[in-house]
Parts: sequence; C-alpha cells; structure tokens
Amino acid sequence: MSQSLQQLAIDVGNSRIKFILLESDLQAKESKQLPLVLHTCSSLIEKPLPWKQIQSWFKGTSAMKCQTIVAGSNPRGIEGVVDNWPDGTLPTPVEILNSVDFPLEICVDEPRKVGIDRLLNAVAANRLRNSGQATIIIDSGTATTVDVVNPDGSFAGGTILPGFELSAKALHHYTALLPLIPVDELRQVEPVVLGKNTTDAIRSGLFWGQLGAVRELVSQLRDQSLADSSQIVPLVLLTGGGSDLLAPYLEGSIQFEPLLTLQGLALVAQKMNGAR
Repeated sequence: MSQSLQQLAIDVGNSRIKFILLESDLQAKESKQLPLVLHTCSSLIEKPLPWKQIQSWFKGTSAMKCQTIVAGSNPRGIEGVVDNWPDGTLPTPVEILNSVDFPLEICVDEPRKVGIDRLLNAVAANRLRNSGQATIIIDSGTATTVDVVNPDGSFAGGTILPGFELSAKALHHYTALLPLIPVDELRQVEPVVLGKNTTDAIRSGLFWGQLGAVRELVSQLRDQSLADSSQIVPLVLLTGGGSDLLAPYLEGSIQFEPLLTLQGLALVAQKMNGAR
C-alpha cells in the first residue's frame, strides 16, 4: 500500500502569495514525477489572505495532518503570513529561510545570496531531468530568471532581468508621460509589433522584448555554458506567473511547469522531514 503525504506549500513573492495543496507518494521518491497538485490559489501581497478558500480544500479530511511550509523571496511577506496564521485550523507552517538543508550543491560565488525560489526550481528540476542531463529553467515573475542546472545536478547560476510587471512599472514611474500598462492586457490580445500609438508601443516592447531576451539567454546558455558539459540535449523548463504568456511563443522542446517553485518547496520539506 502506498504512503501519501499532503502538503500545503506557500510561496511569498514580491507581488503575490501563492498557495498550493499537493499530494506525494512517499514510496515513489525515485520517480520523475513532481508532487501532484490538488488545489491552488493566489492573492496580491497587500490583500487579505484566502483562508476560507484554503480551509475548504480539506473537507472530509483533517487539515491538521497536512505538512505546511512557507518560503519565498519576500522575508517581510513571509513574516506577515506567519503572523496572521489562523489558530487551530491548519498546522503552523515551517519556514524555509535558507538553503542549508537543500538536497542541492550550489556552485556559485556566494551560495547563501542566491534567491531561494531559484534554488527550489533547481531541486524540482533534478526530479524531472534524466541522469547526466543539464537543465535550463526560465522563471517569469516580478523578475525573470534563466538559470542552469549542471548535468551532475548542481546549481550553476544564471541570469536575472526585469519581468513583465517590473518593466511596465519602471517605464511608468521613471518617465513623465508614459502610462502604466497592466500585464493582464498582454493576455487579452497579442501585442502588435509596430505600435502606432504610445500604449501599443509599450505593449510591444514589454511583450516582444521580454520574449526576445528569454530566447537569446536560453540560446547563449545552451551554446556557451553547456556546450562542452554534456552530449544530451538540455531539458528546458518554463515556470512562474508570466510563463503562460511566453509558453505559446517558445519554440522547441520546452516543458511548461507553472508551479515548479512550490513543487520544489514540497520536495525540500519532504527531505527535511525525513532527516528529522
């Protein structure tokens, strides 16, 4: 009989807080499957947290048996989640604040300064990749990161650039006349390339500029950083809040995993719980 574990994972970013309920088969640790997603929701960082919705996920089961973990790139936001945690209905979350216990070798100049979300992505990538296969991870969020996991499974580093929302806000806040373009507008209609007005010109730059940057970074990392490391074609993963915008336009064998960070968090928590 398989032994399953439910986990409520929370990723606190700079703009949003994501909640996800997962289930894992603890006897299938060597499989290439990530924890199964049962429910998911999110809220803006400044909005009330959706406790009633989350509690409704546990109808017929005991929420207190669920392993609860929180991590993210926003320490103040994590503190807010923990401080406002509902008493007696859900287990108090374990805070994952650093990578000390991660099942991951980090081969960069200052390992402790790498964003925890980037490392959680790498942990999840190691579950998905083949033995001896490198991985390139595109994470489109407030910032967009394009990172490399070596063929031996170690985190090699990567690149960071402004994401859709950060780019839109920068254009608006640091100019006198340019309007703020909501990222949701980019989801409604494919932006024209040749803008005939200011709004369309900004939409074009935000969308096609971000897409072009990601394509070029993947190409450069594949050709330069990984050219001599392995004969196996790298696995390319796409995740993050803006990943659905990029997915239809990225050619080749790119695997869409929109909740990779949270699934990596669940794997880390399983490892830490086993160690205890």
